[in-house]
Amino acid sequence: MKKKLFRSLLVLLSLSMSFVACSSDSEENVPTAPLKLVVQAPLDADDVQSLDAKATLTNVQTGATYSLDKFTAKDGSFSATTELPVGSYNVALDGKLVYQLNGQQVSSLVKASANGVTVAQSTIENTKTLALSTYHAQDGFVISEIYYTGSLNAKGTNSYMYDQYVKITNNSDQTLYADSIAFLESEFLTSSKHDYTPDMMNKAFSVDAVYMIPGHGKDHPVKPGESITLAIQALDHTTVLAGTANTSKADFEFYDESASAANQDVDNPDVPNLDKWYSYTQSIFLLHQQGYKAYAIARMNTTKEEFLKNNAYKATYKFVFGDISKDMSTNTYFVPNAWILDAVNLGVEAKYEWNVTSPALDAGYTYVSTKANDKARFGKAVIRKMENGKYVDTNNSANDFIPASKPSLVK
Repeated sequence: MKKKLFRSLLVLLSLSMSFVACSSDSEENVPTAPLKLVVQAPLDADDVQSLDAKATLTNVQTGATYSLDKFTAKDGSFSATTELPVGSYNVALDGKLVYQLNGQQVSSLVKASANGVTVAQSTIENTKTLALSTYHAQDGFVISEIYYTGSLNAKGTNSYMYDQYVKITNNSDQTLYADSIAFLESEFLTSSKHDYTPDMMNKAFSVDAVYMIPGHGKDHPVKPGESITLAIQALDHTTVLAGTANTSKADFEFYDESASAANQDVDNPDVPNLDKWYSYTQSIFLLHQQGYKAYAIARMNTTKEEFLKNNAYKATYKFVFGDISKDMSTNTYFVPNAWILDAVNLGVEAKYEWNVTSPALDAGYTYVSTKANDKARFGKAVIRKMENGKYVDTNNSANDFIPASKPSLVK
């Protein structure tokens, strides 16, 4: 009996070993085939110079991973070839693209992905084309509120503008860092449309002011759902005029050393100043009180010195008013659209003519006023809508914002 049992166990063990060996042999003997990855640059990237990227290919059946990081440039795209076991693969690529914009070299983070890429045994090379898209390592910040209208004084004769502020919110599910996020104001007006040459709008945002949140990378954590406030002057303005905003607890403030002795800025020593990269005015920067501008936040992929050196933008246009026609030009700076985290076009309904950003950044506009110089605009803001605990972000300000709202910092 024991001998029969022992023989049976030997047979089972032999069969088991044979099964394992067959499985191992079958994996090792899977035929291979070449796969060529072709990576296409984003449409808004001209004169592409280099791609520093890594593609990870994961075999859906086995979980085995393979990588590609040597891409060769040809005719505006990049390609790399590897030999893989036949099967189905998920592909994820991350890297940095260097290209020319307005004659200047800029770089942007890029990514691409594809699932179910088939590598088949064939005499013809398997080819998969991926389209790169730009992104930011910390996507998730949005402009949640802009209070730009200011308030009327007690007599209702003059406006008070120094209580303006902007709120930026972490709309993601993880802690993000606000260090090096720049606040931008557009050079062009939404109330005045011109044909600017060169036309860079689908590739870059033309700015008349750039103020950056200081920091070394992780100095300013922002938890999910939390906001930071950028105040024009971080003061309790209610001590000056009733019905204004109290921005004394703002996270940062705009501060300008004015060339005008009669118009000096006020610096709250308890609130850090934004790092001023550029402003069109030699006096105090203020948000456009009518709302004829666009605003954006960006992750600047450069230094202040390099930005001022490499991102200059001279645009020419023809100014036409009635029978008057005159050639004009403007000298300013540009920020590549690939760096923009969020953008909001503002307008006045009766005066709105166009968006001054690419439709990819913002396909609509929001407003407080329905007509120019409307006194009803004072003391009102635009505030982003919320749904299911998140701010709505469809890249269309007409859908995403509630016009003429009560500012959250006005009690």
